Amino acid sequence: MVAHDVHDPTAALAGELSVLAFKRGYAQWSESERDSKDELAEYTLAALDGLRTASASLG
Repeated sequence: MVAHDVHDPTAALAGELSVLAFKRGYAQWSESERDSKDELAEYTLAALDGLRTASASLG
């Protein structure tokens, strides 16, 4: 299925990276010594940025 001009392989990869980013962000968030202001979203977005950088290096 093609929606918004995003083909299946690209959409599937984006979905998998999103799940991986959440898992990595959650792991870091849950293991950190945090206060009540630390948001899971911050950790997840940081993990996504790291994955984005790593995937860009693949060429």
